Amino acid sequence: MTIDSLELFLNWLTQHAVWVNIFIFLVAMSESLLVIGLIVPGFLLMVGFGALIATGYLDFWPTTLIATAGAIAGDGLSYWLGYHYRDRLLRFWPLSKYPSLIKQGQRFFSRHGKKSVVLGRFFGPLRAIVPTIAGMSLMPASQFYISNILSAIAWAPLYLLPGILFGMSLQLAKEFAGQLVFIIIVIIVISLLAFHLVRLVYSWLAPQADVLVYRLLIWSRKHPVLGAAPNSLVNPDRSEIRAISSFAIILTLTALTLIFLNHYLFNTLFVNNINTFISTQMYLLQHPEINTFANSVITLNHNYFIAGVVTLFSASHIYTRNYKPVIYLLLAVVLPWLFLLSLKSIGPSVNALLQHSYNSSYLLILAVTVYGFITTYLAKQFSGKISQLLYILFLIAISVLILIQLYTGYMTLSVIIGHTLYGILWVTILSIAYRRHSVSLLEKKPEYSVIISISLAFLAVLYFFIHSIDKEFEFKTNKQTEFVMSHTGWLETGWRLLPVLRNDIRGYQQQPVNIQWAETKQAIIETLTENNWLQANNSLEKYFNWFKHIDDPLKLPVVRHLDDGKYNTLTFIKLLTAGRFISLRLWPSAYYTQSSQNRKKLWYGEISYTIITRAPFVNYLTTENQFSNIIPVFIENINTTHIIQTRQANERGSANWDGKVILLN
Repeated sequence: MTIDSLELFLNWLTQHAVWVNIFIFLVAMSESLLVIGLIVPGFLLMVGFGALIATGYLDFWPTTLIATAGAIAGDGLSYWLGYHYRDRLLRFWPLSKYPSLIKQGQRFFSRHGKKSVVLGRFFGPLRAIVPTIAGMSLMPASQFYISNILSAIAWAPLYLLPGILFGMSLQLAKEFAGQLVFIIIVIIVISLLAFHLVRLVYSWLAPQADVLVYRLLIWSRKHPVLGAAPNSLVNPDRSEIRAISSFAIILTLTALTLIFLNHYLFNTLFVNNINTFISTQMYLLQHPEINTFANSVITLNHNYFIAGVVTLFSASHIYTRNYKPVIYLLLAVVLPWLFLLSLKSIGPSVNALLQHSYNSSYLLILAVTVYGFITTYLAKQFSGKISQLLYILFLIAISVLILIQLYTGYMTLSVIIGHTLYGILWVTILSIAYRRHSVSLLEKKPEYSVIISISLAFLAVLYFFIHSIDKEFEFKTNKQTEFVMSHTGWLETGWRLLPVLRNDIRGYQQQPVNIQWAETKQAIIETLTENNWLQANNSLEKYFNWFKHIDDPLKLPVVRHLDDGKYNTLTFIKLLTAGRFISLRLWPSAYYTQSSQNRKKLWYGEISYTIITRAPFVNYLTTENQFSNIIPVFIENINTTHIIQTRQANERGSANWDGKVILLN
């Protein structure tokens, strides 16, 4: 289906509301109707109705009420057929073709009784058969219709919701260029994967843990040399010091060996190409709002923050003379520290190793080991679902930190994988030792020498923190080639070098570039501010206002737009009427204009109307797809000494744009 035919279809919907409502009723009815509900793709059609609600072509409440009525009618008709024809229905086509489904419905009804009508509404194939089974079982009509109506009231909005969310994502994608929606989806997917991964590991490991430990102990006794370290790791009757030191040496030597083999023997070009590809894709996803979020979350990875966590944890446990967790936490910090120091000592001679010893890499290892051990410590205090929840939160947090490192270009994919694996293996060793040895030798005799040793080790770690602060967090940017044209040449023909239509991330060129401005950034800001324009400031409070009923558009976030992979640098707005304002978005071009007096940066952008779009449970700002006659409105709202000239960029114009662009100089 082409864009034009889709627009014709949507326009037809708005002009034939009665037929559309009848169709919605029939779809909802057929979804709950005997056997027909198995054939009609009711769920997909309901998702489509939800998307039309979000995009403004259907109204939420009328659509919900009609769908609810259709669902009640469908269940009611199925119940009536079962009540009047009873077992005779089983001999008729098409029920005679689905004997297993009938038996499944009967078992479901006998198990849940009155609740089966409510529950069956939300269970795929059973939705079309349970009401009939209820009628065949002579369920009282009053009980059936109470369950029927209550379940339909919940079913209709619930089935419309996925479509509403999808439609909202399409609407928001036009404003956010899709990046924010994509990142949110990635975080949701990560959360779901973490949830299922922890549950899978728990369901497999919990009943097998004792068996695995027993087999490991048997193996270590048969192989006393190789099994000495594993034996001391899991055997609570032996000191864990030997196991921890042995595995620390093995882990570090293995990591160093793999790094050298990768540098001297393997083909690093393939790995570098993958790193470059991933970094480039992440750069294209960068969005100002996401950058703000990334700057906030990356605090969890900062030296000072982790030092504060270690300080609070250590101080609280030293005060209660619980030394063992403090020792383990210091071990979680010290080994990555020594590992990176060893890399730094040999790094200058091997360029590929420098990225492994960069401070940000160390911070990622530290985040994995410190937060991982604290999670294990807390999980040991609880059991069951709370313990699982702690591990799920840890996986989500580390996954988000990894994603942000990739997103910002601060670390490459191969380095992230290496350091994350190192951190996970080390914290796993520490966690096993800690959980298997409930009491250590140090806890049996809490002498002052122990306190002094722990304090000195902690001060050494804190000293390292303070003297290894990273440089300011910066986002990866591409340097732009600059060109200079004469001021007269720009006014005559040079203005045509700049884009006429904005090219968003989807490749759509629907919104015009209708302003060019030759001036410094500071001068533009001063000019607009003097004329009572407001520079857009998207605070966190404004994003929360999405979920409130807001009539003032200035209280909602004004998002930046994307053109050819670049976000606009300046965003200014001015209120025109209630619920509507004019907005100006400007991008710096690669061109400068040169006159006899000075040289000025050439900016281009879009002047547009912005309105509040209301969807169920959310309100947000969208750009009106109407740009004709907006230039005179802009000129009326800016009193300036700048010379304003108008050019015809598009001779034919279009339905939503008169083809004009203004030049300010």
